[in-house]
Amino acid sequence: MIVKDKNIYFHRHIVKQPTYVKIDTDKMTQVLDNIISNAMKYSPSGGNVTVTLLHQGNKARISITDEGLGIPVESQEKIFERFYRVDKARARNVGGTGLGLAIAQEYVHAHDGDIWVHSEYNKGTTIYITLPYSTFKGGKV
Repeated sequence: MIVKDKNIYFHRHIVKQPTYVKIDTDKMTQVLDNIISNAMKYSPSGGNVTVTLLHQGNKARISITDEGLGIPVESQEKIFERFYRVDKARARNVGGTGLGLAIAQEYVHAHDGDIWVHSEYNKGTTIYITLPYSTFKGGKV
């Protein structure tokens, strides 16, 4: 898939086994929408955004990776704080309130999951989410 205005290319890597997670669909859709929107917003024109779903022990691990500027190490722990913006000047150009990742963290934690970031300057950012899962419908999560 390609996002036309910035020529962003999307890549998916999803496990073949069924993955069932008990979630509030609206809230988790909001989480993924926010993270994917951020990846698109901060990616350069012609960049790639990769979405991966794999099984890691008893957790489903989702990762969203972009090829943007990255987040400085000293800011990585702060990005989940309410109203925190990494780069105030850049934030004026791309918009947003600094609430999206704070809300995402609250929703993920409410689902007994975890969320964290790995980023390298000029190489991009990956946001990881883990959630308890089952490989069969109706299974214990």
